Amino acid sequence: MRRTIGRRFGAAGLLASLGLAATALAGDAAVDRVVSVQAVRPDRQAEAVIELFRGSRAESPAAAMASWRRATGDPNGLNKAVQAVAALFNPETAREWRAFDGAGLAAGLDADGRLRWSAAVPRDDGSVAALVTSMRLSGGSDEPPTPEGWPVRRLGGPDAALAAVTPSGVAFAGRRPELEATVARLTAPRALEGRALSQASGDGFHVTFLPAALPAEVPADWARPIAAVRASGLRLATGVLGLRDDRLDLDLGSDFDPAKAALLDVPPVDAAWLAWMPADATRAAVALSAGRGPAFWDALFDLADRVDRADPARAQLQPLRARLNLLALVRGVRPEADLWPLVRGVAAGAFDDGGAVVAIVAGTPEDADRIARRVVLPLAPLLGGKPAAAAPGEVVAIGRASGKPVETAVRGATVLIGWGEGSLGRALKSAEAPEQSVAPLVAAEGRPAGRVGAFRPGLLPLPASIGRAGPLAATLAEAAPAVWRGGWDDGRAWDVVRWGDLRRVVARFLERVPQAPPEAP
Repeated sequence: MRRTIGRRFGAAGLLASLGLAATALAGDAAVDRVVSVQAVRPDRQAEAVIELFRGSRAESPAAAMASWRRATGDPNGLNKAVQAVAALFNPETAREWRAFDGAGLAAGLDADGRLRWSAAVPRDDGSVAALVTSMRLSGGSDEPPTPEGWPVRRLGGPDAALAAVTPSGVAFAGRRPELEATVARLTAPRALEGRALSQASGDGFHVTFLPAALPAEVPADWARPIAAVRASGLRLATGVLGLRDDRLDLDLGSDFDPAKAALLDVPPVDAAWLAWMPADATRAAVALSAGRGPAFWDALFDLADRVDRADPARAQLQPLRARLNLLALVRGVRPEADLWPLVRGVAAGAFDDGGAVVAIVAGTPEDADRIARRVVLPLAPLLGGKPAAAAPGEVVAIGRASGKPVETAVRGATVLIGWGEGSLGRALKSAEAPEQSVAPLVAAEGRPAGRVGAFRPGLLPLPASIGRAGPLAATLAEAAPAVWRGGWDDGRAWDVVRWGDLRRVVARFLERVPQAPPEAP
C-alpha cells in the first residue's frame, strides 16, 4: 500500500514530515493564530527549485540524490529526512505539489510559553487523505470524531499529530482543540475566499504575523522579544517568500501604530556608510539611519527601556536612558548634548577573522570630532585605556574588550571604532577602494532605504547530520551575500531580502559531492 501511495504522490510526504516534526511544538488548548503560512501555487515553486539545477551535474535534487547514492554506495550516508525532501523535487512529481495550493500552517503561543500548531490542505485531490490512511495503518490509531462527525486519526504514538479528513480538505494539528478549530474553519462556508485573494500577489509562501494574538502573560523566556514587538507598535506584518528565477526573495510589509512612526520614518541611508567593510572579508554588515530630532531618540529609548524592564527582576529600575546618562556623567560625558543630537546614522560590520568595526556617522566633520573628543575618548578608562587627545586623522588605542584591542579614528564626518587586531586598519583600507566594499551591494534600488544590510549565507547554522564543515558549508561560504533593504513608505514599513546567484551555488555544491554518471536507459 505504501508503494502505491508513494507512486501516486510525492509532495504529501513533505507535509507529513513537517506535521510530525511539529508535534513537539503542540500545546493542549486552542489559541489564536500568531503566525500563519499559506502556500500559493507551490507547484511553481517546486519547478523553480528544479530549474536551479539546469546546466549543473544533475537535472533535479532527486536526480542529484540518486547519483550521489550510486557514487558512494551508501544509501544511509545522509539523514533520511534530507533524502526524502530531495526526492520530492523531480520533474515527474513537481506538478503534484498543486495539491497543496492554499494549504496553510498556523502557530500560536500559550501563556506558559508552549507553541501550538495546526495545518490544513483545503483542496486535497485524495493524495493527502490516502497518506493519512497509510500512517494510521502504520502505528496510528482511531480517535473520537469531531463535533461535526468527521473521523479523527492519530498518525503515530500517543504524542503524534492528529488528522481529520473532510469533504473540504484535510486538517492536521498537534492537539485536539486545534484540530477541531481547524476543521471548523475548513468546513465553514467561503473558507477558501482568503486563498483566492492571496493568489493575486504571486506564488510562494505567504506569511502573516499578528502580535495582537499573543497572550497577555508570557513566561520569562518570551518576555523580552514580545516586549520589543509590543513596544515597537507593530500591528500586522505580512510577507511572501518565494523563488524568482535565480533568486530567493522575502518581501515584507508592516503596519505600525502611527504614534511609533518617529522610530521608522527616518532619512535614507547613504550606502557609502558601508564602504568601511570589504566585501570579501565581511561576514555581516548593517547600516541604520537615525531620525532628526528628539522624537526619534525618545521612541528608541522607550523601546529599549521596555525590553530591558520586561524582566521582572529589572522592573523597578530607573529608566534606561537615565541610567546611561548617570554612568556617562561619572566620566564627564554628556550624551544628550554631545552624541544623540549629532548622530545621523550608524554602520557596523563583522569580519571573517572575528574582528568588527562600528562607524558613527555625524552631520559634519566638526560634529564627528566633537563625538570623538567628548564621548569616545573619555570612555577609554572603561576599557582599561587612558583618555588622550588625538591629532586629526590619528588612530588611537583606547583599551581592550574581551581580550581584543579597541582603536578609534575620525575620518571626515565618521567616527570609527575597531575591535580586534587590525580591524580598524582593514576598515580604513577598504574605504580607499569603495567599489570593492559592501557599499555597492546595498546601493539604492528604487525606493530610498532607512536600513540596509548584507549577510553571508555561511552564517547559517547547519545541522550536524548535513555537516558543518562539508561541501554545503564550503559552498555557502563562497555564495553571494543576502541583501536586506527596508524603509518607510506612505505610513507603512517595508523590508525586502534578496539572495541571488543561486544557480551558481547549486552548480558549485554538486561539483563538490560525489556524482555517478547517469544510468543507462
